[in-house]
Amino acid sequence: MRYPITAPLDWRLLRGGASLYQQVDIHYRHVKFLLKAPSPDPQLINHSGKFTPLRDDEVAAICIVRNAIGYIRSFLRYYRKLGVSRFIFVDDRSEDGTREVLENVPDVDLFSSLIEYKDANRGKAWRDAIIDIYGRNRWYLSLDADEFLVFPGSESRQVSDFINDLEMAGFKRCLAPMLDMYPAGPLHSGRFTDDGRYWPFEISSNFDGDGYTITPERYGNAVRGGPRTRVFGNRMRLSKFPLIWVDKATDYRRGSIHGPGPCIRNFVPVTAVLLHYRFSSNSVEEFRRIVAIGGHAGGAAHYTAILNSPDFSESLSLSYEGSLQFTNSEDLTLRGFMMDLRRAGGFDQSQPADNMGN
Repeated sequence: MRYPITAPLDWRLLRGGASLYQQVDIHYRHVKFLLKAPSPDPQLINHSGKFTPLRDDEVAAICIVRNAIGYIRSFLRYYRKLGVSRFIFVDDRSEDGTREVLENVPDVDLFSSLIEYKDANRGKAWRDAIIDIYGRNRWYLSLDADEFLVFPGSESRQVSDFINDLEMAGFKRCLAPMLDMYPAGPLHSGRFTDDGRYWPFEISSNFDGDGYTITPERYGNAVRGGPRTRVFGNRMRLSKFPLIWVDKATDYRRGSIHGPGPCIRNFVPVTAVLLHYRFSSNSVEEFRRIVAIGGHAGGAAHYTAILNSPDFSESLSLSYEGSLQFTNSEDLTLRGFMMDLRRAGGFDQSQPADNMGN
């Protein structure tokens, strides 16, 4: 199916859930996983923070971070604005001052670990451990530091309001594709200073307006496309679930960062987007560092392919005739990048909550 989506019927089709074959496959994979060797020991260390239990009314954000000094202050500022009251970070050996920014901040609990991201099952063991520490039967934001969540009305509403929308619709998680943001001109023109005057996505303000697909895959409904497909030919999965209801059945080890378990809950419509601060004046240096660390999927093969492209340099412009400039959540909704659960006709909330029982 093409994405973005403008026909209300197509949104309903995405809510149809996994096919019988997919349900059987998911169940088989989950059972098979549980019979395998246990997940790696996360070896988390309390670095700084209060580490007190979460209140019932608190909105907590889990974030794994490494070398995000260029935008970490904006990340904190942005999510505080959305009502996040507790940030739970795992710092994976930052060397650029990120850890120092996060240390001893009143609303930040900062962990480190004796093992690296790749040895923690690409961070999945850390996220599962954090959930066990802070408790289940509650909603969590689960993010990377370069991701900025936008949901309908997020300019004036808070995450708690959006959670109410999801619960009214009968969803236990929010599907949000990463929209890779890039400057309007060459990459070197996207110089961002994290001093509070702008958001990163106001500097790298453009994104692809077409050329995406959304398909039910093994971990849930998956969105692919964007500049990484259009320019570099890589169909990386862009979909994530940055806001999830965590109960006793929830974990990352049986699924992926792009589709937590139980995966049967991941066959839902797109209800938000993540503005992904991925392409900027620092991209060449950042991608080289990612490849050197080798912690991403396939040993960071995706980023290796981009670096090996003869066109990739600070002089490259990712803009094309279909590029759009981010303006607000309403524009994304009207263009079909996400549905607004509050709107009559956009989604029939009287339908059975078929994802709530799994």
